[in-house]
Amino acid sequence: MPTLLHITVSPRANHSISRQLGAAAVHEWREHNPAGRVIERDLAKTSLSFVDSEWIAGAFSPPKTQTEGHKRAIASSDELISELQQADEIILDTPMYNFAVPAALKAWIDHVVRAGKTFRYTSAGRPEGLLASKNIKALVIIASGGKYTGDPGLAALDFEAPYLRLILGFMGIKNVRFIQAGGTAAVMQGRVSAGEFLAPYLRELAEAVSV
Repeated sequence: MPTLLHITVSPRANHSISRQLGAAAVHEWREHNPAGRVIERDLAKTSLSFVDSEWIAGAFSPPKTQTEGHKRAIASSDELISELQQADEIILDTPMYNFAVPAALKAWIDHVVRAGKTFRYTSAGRPEGLLASKNIKALVIIASGGKYTGDPGLAALDFEAPYLRLILGFMGIKNVRFIQAGGTAAVMQGRVSAGEFLAPYLRELAEAVSV
């Protein structure tokens, strides 16, 4: 039974373009995988701590030496990593904040990118993604107020897509496709309807999910 991990980030509920596209992508995935299972992880509703000294001590201590404080500190990390390890595919929908990832998504990343769990360093000192053997396929949907594709000068301001490609690859998730829905400011300013804006991206994600 295939398993999809759906990670959604925006706090704007039904007003969010990224959420609407993510929900449509999940719907398409269910159509193609009627017997599949979906794990939902809504980061707008998940209270994640930031990495602190207790987390670091717990993450780098052998299980036998972990204190109760260590175990509590990494409990969320263990849960989130388990979701990743169960996944055959990932759909991640997120807005862009200040040219990069929202804080909630960065907190998720800091919990799941963990030595000995999702990556390690080889004897040659090179990083190795521990999720590579699963051949996980990821679809990343980014909504942004500005449009940062197609223009090299503007593309240089986009620190989100390159970072997400790097961090997923660092864990061994190499098969990553991006849909970048740039220009949502036009919707917020009433210059175009949400339906008109979403239409071409809905066609694009339908194709991406069916591959």
